[in-house]
Amino acid sequence: MERLTVTLGERSYPITIAAGLFNDPASFLPLKSGDQAMLVTNETLAPLYLDTVRSALEQSGVNVDSVILPDGEQYKSLAVMDTVFTALLQKPHGRDTTLVALGGGGDR
Repeated sequence: MERLTVTLGERSYPITIAAGLFNDPASFLPLKSGDQAMLVTNETLAPLYLDTVRSALEQSGVNVDSVILPDGEQYKSLAVMDTVFTALLQKPHGRDTTLVALGGGGDR
């Protein structure tokens, strides 16, 4: 498991990269900061990984919500991010909600 830090002063945050992370619920324990998580993914990757990651997080004691976005570069915009923000506001998510992004280079 490799952890990188995006250094933004007070807004810094970690990114974790690991092989087999989806298959081991214990792998998620160091990632969670509270008991809520929001999974953000796209229409291509959701059928491949969403249920597995949701299950692993739930086994770690986390309540999980998800947002499935359209796939493609044209959807990487602030307007589409508003969908994520709205979903976070509609549920009991706070500053300690763990955001899990599933994306990048997936094929059907």
